Amino acid sequence: MGQPTTMLNYRYIRFLLQKQLEEGLSAEEELFLQQWYQSLDTMPAEMPSAAEQSALKEQSWQHLSAIYEGTINTLSTPVSPAVVKRMPRWKRLAWPAAAALLLFAGVRLYFRETPKPGPANWVSLDCPAGKRLKMELPDHSVVWLNSGSSLQYNPDFGAQRQFNVRNGEVFFEVAKDAHHPFIVKTRSLAVKVLGTSFNVSAYTELLQEKVTVASGTIQVQDQHQCDVILGAGEEIVYNSSKAAFSTQQVNAARANSWRNGDIYLTNVSLAELAIKLENIYGYKVIFTNGQMKGCINSLHFNDQEPVTKVLDLLKIIDNITYTIRNKQIIISGKPC
Repeated sequence: MGQPTTMLNYRYIRFLLQKQLEEGLSAEEELFLQQWYQSLDTMPAEMPSAAEQSALKEQSWQHLSAIYEGTINTLSTPVSPAVVKRMPRWKRLAWPAAAALLLFAGVRLYFRETPKPGPANWVSLDCPAGKRLKMELPDHSVVWLNSGSSLQYNPDFGAQRQFNVRNGEVFFEVAKDAHHPFIVKTRSLAVKVLGTSFNVSAYTELLQEKVTVASGTIQVQDQHQCDVILGAGEEIVYNSSKAAFSTQQVNAARANSWRNGDIYLTNVSLAELAIKLENIYGYKVIFTNGQMKGCINSLHFNDQEPVTKVLDLLKIIDNITYTIRNKQIIISGKPC
């Protein structure tokens, strides 16, 4: 898989552009943005003519330059003109193309978005299939998104450290701040911490949600009877349809090893495995017999390995057969 590339959505690009202006980027974010700038040499096929592109680029450059200067002037910490002039040449040359591409894509620049009430104004991050995303937050907390995952967070992050995991799997490494608790919400649960690291798995296609603690202590609550404290190496498994839960001791390192491409799946259904395969490899998984989805398996593989290796393991374990065509994996067999 490797690092995220230009497939990442434009919300994250706009987030990096603003962060670059306000506080600077980490080395990894700087490299990501540089790669994205360089990728603008290849424009989508449905582009205007060369003359129209040139005019749009010039218009976009003027618009973005005005925003850039206005943003610099409104920062709380003064920025000298010398600092602005020292922007690397590749960034100066790429800004027009970046602005033009954002306009071609039909998106509004983050700096000019009209505030909306409530979560509608929150920043959204979506990690595409086959990629992983790592982001450092203003408070130095770090968030990893697994393939096909998405979340939202409050744009006023300094005042309210809160995330909504909309779908997928996310690992949080939380910087300590006693005055600003760190809250993560899924469709069923709320996780509250002051400083710790933990993994959240909350796929919309599955009834089960999991929260696994790697370090520190967290509090997990729902809207019913769930109110538990978990420490390092503990996990809660929550059934959202029954509002029922259980806790267990687990290998927390394996639960978040997906950040390095190692996938450990312990006692998971074929339905959950199918979601993993879809997000990692970009295939659509189809079962000819829906009852097979309940088969339970434990697997370990690396996301750099071909999908056929995982499927061949299932042939041995569950006696399945499979075919691959047109980006679809069709799995056949008997219920377990």
